[in-house]
Amino acid sequence: MSTAVDAASRVLRERNAPMLKLVLVLTGVFQPLMLGYAFVGPQAASLDPVAVWLAIINTGFVWTCYLVVLRGRTRLAASLFVAGTLALLTVAYLRWGLRLQLAHQATQIVPVLVCGLLLHRRALWLTAGWLILIVCAGAWQDAARALFHPEALYFAISGALASAFAFLVIAIFLDRAVSALRDSLEMAVRRANELARSRDRLELEIAEKIRSQAQLVHAQKMEAVGRLASGLAHDFNHLLALILGYADRGLHATTVAETHRALAGVEAAGRRATATSKKLLGFSRQDVAHVEEFDAVLALREMEPVLKQLFNHRARVHITLPEHAVRIRFDRAQLELVVLNLAANADHAMPDGGRFSLSGCVGAGGQFELRFTDSGHGVPEAVRARIFEPFFTTRPKELGTGLGLAVSADLLRDQGGTLSLENTSPAGSTFLITLPVIAETQA
Repeated sequence: MSTAVDAASRVLRERNAPMLKLVLVLTGVFQPLMLGYAFVGPQAASLDPVAVWLAIINTGFVWTCYLVVLRGRTRLAASLFVAGTLALLTVAYLRWGLRLQLAHQATQIVPVLVCGLLLHRRALWLTAGWLILIVCAGAWQDAARALFHPEALYFAISGALASAFAFLVIAIFLDRAVSALRDSLEMAVRRANELARSRDRLELEIAEKIRSQAQLVHAQKMEAVGRLASGLAHDFNHLLALILGYADRGLHATTVAETHRALAGVEAAGRRATATSKKLLGFSRQDVAHVEEFDAVLALREMEPVLKQLFNHRARVHITLPEHAVRIRFDRAQLELVVLNLAANADHAMPDGGRFSLSGCVGAGGQFELRFTDSGHGVPEAVRARIFEPFFTTRPKELGTGLGLAVSADLLRDQGGTLSLENTSPAGSTFLITLPVIAETQA
């Protein structure tokens, strides 16, 4: 509470300087004008030299107070003006009485009351009380000069009462008006302080919420990294099995041609492993794909040995592709990753062996269509709606992350293609890939 009051008082003092300047300027200009008019008026010959000197002193004193205000000493200037004006008015009322002051009373009294108010309420009421005393002293001088004649005494008392009443009304009005303003200002300052505290609390809550969200995201990332690591190990187990299988063939090869084919298989499996790691990292970082134009049929034929090696020995693998070239615009490593992932899913769906076929053709809409069909256990209806969701998997935690189909669908969608589950039944499933074909004129 005291802080708000102090702040309000400080603001009022800052606002008082312009008002005090205005009062001083008006008084400093009005006094010389009235003195000049007195010299040229009809009563110039009867001017009292004391009155002239008092007017000159008052003018110089007012402008001195104005200079003090300009130096930033508002309170000192107001105090000097009130004290000096009351002293000059005391001399005037004691020398000439009340009656001669009534004509100029408003111009004498209002400025000193306003400046008293600019200091504080106590100064206002002390000023008003002193003014009432000097009015009474002036009335006493008027009555004394008339030897307390009843008529003179009546005019002196009535004049003193009227002046005192006017001073009280003006003082009460100024006091109440400024008190209401001060209360409003204190309330505004308190409200501003409350809003500032509320703002600080809100900023702290927002900062805490941001920290909590960052911690949550970090925890989710760590969980995803763990799931990615287990799935990555599973994917690389397939590729390592391929590499070991080809290496075993190479060790037992009896001809140079067989050794060359085995080494080619090892090289191809190694490239698939590199593509797998890049794509899993690319999924987490959202890296830009290296899109190029190439023959999809040739790329798939080069993958044929790897695909056949991927399945267990009890599975039959059939690959049927067009005889002519089919040019597409895609990241070749991404295509190999998608095909390898779908083939691995098919192998997982046929643990006891079965039939897997990969067939490709150019559809009527100018799309290169690849169908992956297996004779596995199929996809249940409850699972079918979620198979393309990231991290959704029906495999045990240690065997997959649920990213394979989600990654594949995203990669294809980015290049205008699609991945969908064309049909499924207890006797197997068919996944369909479509990719735009580059026309001959474009190529």
